[in-house]
Amino acid sequence: MIKNTVYLKIALCLLALASSTTLVFGQANEVQISGNVSSTTGESLPGVSLVLGDKNIGTITDIEGHFQFNDIPEGSYELQASCMGFESFQKNVQVISHEPVKLNIVLQEKTYSINDVVVSGKSATRRVIEQAYQVSSVSAKDMFNSTADAKAVMNRISGVRIQEEGGLGSNIDFTLNGFSGDQVKFFMDGIPMDNFGSSLGLSDLPVNMIERVDVYKGVVPVWLGTDALGGAVNIITNRKNDYLDASYSIGSFNTHRVSVNGAYTNPETGFTVRGNVFYNYSDNNYDVLAEIVENNTVVDTAEVERFHDRYRSGTIKLETGYINKKYADNLLLGIIVSANDKEVQHGATMRSVYGGIMRNSQSLIPTLRYNKKNMLTDGLDVSLYSSLNFSESQVIDTLRGVRYNWLGERSISQTSDGQVSNNGEFFRTFTTLNEEEFTSQLNAGYALSTRSSLAFNYSFNYFHRKAFDTENPDNIDNKFPKSLVKQVLGLAYKFDLNNKWSMTLFGKLYSIKAKTSKEFDFALETQRIEAMESNKQNIGYGFASTYFVLPQLQLKASYEHTYRMPMPLEIFGDGLFIDANPDLGPEQSDNLNIGTEYRFTLNQQHRLALGSSFVYREADELIYTVVTVSSPKTHYDNLNKTRVLGVEGNFQYNWKELFHLGANVTFQDITDQAEMIFNESYTGTGWQKNFHHGFRLPNKPYLFGNANAGLTWNELKQSGSSLSLNYFFNFVEQYFLTWTEMGSANDKYIIPRQISHDIEIGYSFQNGKYNLSAECRNILDTRLYDKYYLQKPGRSFSLKLRYTL
Repeated sequence: MIKNTVYLKIALCLLALASSTTLVFGQANEVQISGNVSSTTGESLPGVSLVLGDKNIGTITDIEGHFQFNDIPEGSYELQASCMGFESFQKNVQVISHEPVKLNIVLQEKTYSINDVVVSGKSATRRVIEQAYQVSSVSAKDMFNSTADAKAVMNRISGVRIQEEGGLGSNIDFTLNGFSGDQVKFFMDGIPMDNFGSSLGLSDLPVNMIERVDVYKGVVPVWLGTDALGGAVNIITNRKNDYLDASYSIGSFNTHRVSVNGAYTNPETGFTVRGNVFYNYSDNNYDVLAEIVENNTVVDTAEVERFHDRYRSGTIKLETGYINKKYADNLLLGIIVSANDKEVQHGATMRSVYGGIMRNSQSLIPTLRYNKKNMLTDGLDVSLYSSLNFSESQVIDTLRGVRYNWLGERSISQTSDGQVSNNGEFFRTFTTLNEEEFTSQLNAGYALSTRSSLAFNYSFNYFHRKAFDTENPDNIDNKFPKSLVKQVLGLAYKFDLNNKWSMTLFGKLYSIKAKTSKEFDFALETQRIEAMESNKQNIGYGFASTYFVLPQLQLKASYEHTYRMPMPLEIFGDGLFIDANPDLGPEQSDNLNIGTEYRFTLNQQHRLALGSSFVYREADELIYTVVTVSSPKTHYDNLNKTRVLGVEGNFQYNWKELFHLGANVTFQDITDQAEMIFNESYTGTGWQKNFHHGFRLPNKPYLFGNANAGLTWNELKQSGSSLSLNYFFNFVEQYFLTWTEMGSANDKYIIPRQISHDIEIGYSFQNGKYNLSAECRNILDTRLYDKYYLQKPGRSFSLKLRYTL
């Protein structure tokens, strides 16, 4: 008889959590025994039972795998750790007066049968994957010794494609199953990252501060409290109570990255301090193939070095407060201070070259985080997060009459009467944007029974911008207020029909109110700019369900009718390359996901995981970026109707702890489905035929994938050492930069097929305390492109040093 192992293991862990007690004895010279329990893959294991045999004292690890015994007298004790699906662990512990004992316990995975029921251990990543939602979860542990950032971690997930405008610090476009930009929302530990500032982007976040990344595809859980259209990304940071992780890397193009992450917790009082400090710098002076222009005429095409693309950013993120108190599991006050500046090399395409334009920003963000399980009554869990962002950013284009070409040569632009032009490189400006943003998110969950629960979320966001241009102080558009209020209310009901089948039903209410300005009667005598205000409300709903056909075989299905409200950048622009569009409306989508996951283990040596999913999206009023090859500017607009049909697959194979092999591939057909479009202009307004009907959306990859393979040798020549060798393969099929029917005959409108190879080697010793790694990306120095035919770096090398405690 085959029974479901998943729910058996969960029930056993919950039973252990409910029934275990800790007996403490107040004696002189008592100390604390504490530590963490993890699997062989390095992931934290909650619900592990630990017993000090001689004293009959027991405890259970928390959600982060942490445990502690308080007030233990001097002596010798036999510590035992056990959890279903893992080998039992025993260790003799010596307790000496006034010397706290800290342990790091690693449990070996084990698969066995109890009355024909197969039982195996699970990590936090595996538990996330087994949710009813279509979600991919990736542990960052294997990348700790690489120079990867958060962006690199996500780019190896099926369905995910990250398009970059260049090197470190360049603008990126995150695409998930056809949806991109702000259609996919980002969170850090469940907290919205919308107001974290530009210096806390995916390429700025060091991999060493990340424990894992959860990518929700299509349907988004209510507890994330967002108006995402096509999915969400939740970055889980390292939440250990006591640790230190410091690293420095140096690489090609004068790239330097420093990261220090750590935490300290007083086990007696619960007082904790945790922080992350990181700095990034790069000249980004890699070679590109570019057209050389003289006197507005292309005279040559040559390999040239980028000369105005330096980027630097720094962030300090600190939290302090109390944990594991009667009134709060976590009560933390925090502060985030970040800043960056970037030289701007070109516009939305590489045709416009700049040598003096600069951008910079600074952010100060105080935060509050609170959560409590079983608040007031058993089964009621409450969490609250609030933050206030004060940011200032500047766009500087003050060179008068100066023009650059790709050789870095300056020329002077003159007016028709022979005077030096008063214009900037793009348009003369010194614009300062002062922005204030308040975000608050409340979550409450209540267990109605062992098989059913309710979840409630309320999310509030307020944004306000003031703009002033010293080069154009009379700009009337800057005199109008620009503000946005967004609210999301969500309610979900989860129930388990039996031990194999789980279902979640949910509803969401969206509201947005925006104040800005708009230009009326363009090119007419009555042309003017006036204040305008818009209010919109929408209702979304959906379900998510999962069923275990076998203990190793899981089926998933989810559906959501959802909306996404425009972001401030999309409505108000950025003051330089992105124009404002006050008429931009919310986008809506019907998302259907069907997926399956199969895992099995053979002889404790071979582990195989296979997964596949089908994606269907019907989106109306989709917000997309309008790009023109001949213009450096873009803007956002609504596309009447689009459809996404996609399929993705992935597999992962491991042999012992020595060899691993994995791959994933994604196909997505994103087409314009509107037969008629409404055209509004001063020359005529009305409905007209949509000549893009049935064609793929431009500038979006439709077929891409990646693969990886690696070897790891442990205990090599000395105890506690490890040597790893990893290889990565990346593939993107060619796709069109502009609408297919408009440029298919001209190769310059096609972004070509791209194949690249990366390799890395790492060595660690003293059980991971000291680490050294080296990488080579784009080994064959292939010419790679992404957004708007923008060339990415060629072959690069890097070296990383890392120290941990």
